[in-house]
Formats: sequence, C-alpha cells, structure tokens
Amino acid sequence: MSEPDLNKAYNARLTVLNHEEISALWDVAAQDYRQEANAERDIAYGPGEREQYDFFPADPDSPVCAYIHGGYWRSRDRKTFSHMAKGLNARGISVAIPSYDLVPNVPLMMIVEQIRAFLVRLWENTSRKPFMAGHSAGGHLTAAMVATDWTRVDGAPGDLVTSGFAVSGLYDLLPLLKTDVNKDVRLDEQSARAASPVFWSAPRDGLKFTAAVGAQESSVFQEQSRRLTEVWNKAGIVTDYFEVPDCNHFTIVNAVSTPGEDLFERLVSSIETYEG
Repeated sequence: MSEPDLNKAYNARLTVLNHEEISALWDVAAQDYRQEANAERDIAYGPGEREQYDFFPADPDSPVCAYIHGGYWRSRDRKTFSHMAKGLNARGISVAIPSYDLVPNVPLMMIVEQIRAFLVRLWENTSRKPFMAGHSAGGHLTAAMVATDWTRVDGAPGDLVTSGFAVSGLYDLLPLLKTDVNKDVRLDEQSARAASPVFWSAPRDGLKFTAAVGAQESSVFQEQSRRLTEVWNKAGIVTDYFEVPDCNHFTIVNAVSTPGEDLFERLVSSIETYEG
C-alpha cells in the first residue's frame, strides 16, 4: 500500500466525511448525561490536570467498567464521552471514564502508564476489578491493560485486569510511522514496537479479549483487530473478533453505547459474566 493510501486507511476522518457531525452529537449526549447523572467527578489519579476520572455509579456491588475514550491519543477527554455510561448504568453497571495527557505533549507510553495508575486508583476507591473497554486509541489502551503484568505494578493485585472489550483499536503501531498521524504521536521504530501490544509477551492464560470493528472501516483496522485476536488466541487467551454491520469508525461508537444494538448487548453480556 502506498504512503498516501496508507495515510487514508489509517485516518478515518479522511473517509467518514460527516465525522464532525457525528462527534458533535456525542458532545451533546455527554453533556446531557453529565447534567442528569449522579456522578462523582474529577477524581484524581495523578498530579496532572488531565489525570482525573469521572465515576458513574450503579450500586455498591455492581460490576465496574472502565471506558477509555479515543482520539488517536491526541484529542478529546472524558467529558465528551460521559454518555457512554448511560446505557450501562441502566443495566446496573458502574462506569469510570478517565482523561489522560495527550501526544505530542507526552510520549505514548506515558499515557499507558497513566491508564495503569488510573486503574490502580479505581481499584483502591471501589475494591472492584474493572472490566476494560475502549474505542480507537482507547481500544489500544484496553489491549495494553489486558497485556500488562500487574504483578509488577505497585498497589495492584496481580489479576487486576482479566478481560477487555476493544472497539476499532490499533495494536501494531509500526504502520503509523508512514502516516500524518505520526506528526503528533512522534513514534520511531523502537518506540512504535514498544507501544504495540501485538509485540508484547502474550498475556497469561485465562484472560478474555474481544476485538470489534466496523464492517465499513478500512481493511487495515479490520486486520489490526483480527491479527491481535489470532496471536493471543494461539497463546491461550480466549479471544473473539467480529465485524459490526453498517458501522464505520465513528458510528460504531453509537452502536456500543445504544441499548438494543447488538454491539452494546455483547458488551453488557461480557461485563455481566465477568468475575471482577
């Protein structure tokens, strides 16, 4: 694939022409739910201004889903995705949504470390082991959390994360070196490989990982998800890969947040059977 084609394939904004309209509706829905929900806001998990999360509780004994937002690690924050908690709250699932620092202000692996710190603080505050979910860059971060050796993370139980549900994620970042996105992400071959879960040591046996991608997304996004599930499945991880009909990289966010949609129902089912 030529560099112009690769750049287009990895940048959904170049192919989904109404992406601004779609994401503007997210902003409205998020603001509406922030006003409606009885949420605990701006909980610090680190010293930085963006190292905070919002918690949308269901009940004290409910499972907890940690949802990580997308934006190619370079845009958006938790406040524009509060609506992701609405449908899950209605099903008795608590939701935590963090912000994190963005590239190029910090290197990508620092964001990985921030999400780890967020999960440790969430564990300390709830005594619940979170179910991981995320979209796009959040899908990458979800996979990174599933693949983390938590025995090496201070303050975390060794089995802090045992299941993840990633939507339209990227797991091999080497192709980004030839795209315009890398002007912000600023990876070289070494750092791209280091930040790619597909190259990490496979997670331990007994974990579960689902990778969903839109049937209308580019083939590179589909191959990214397919490849990681195949690699991890061979290593003994329970994986599931599936394509969501009639969804592109942006409308799939609506599918995973809307009760009654197959993708949302799959997420709920995964959380309800999770032993966290």
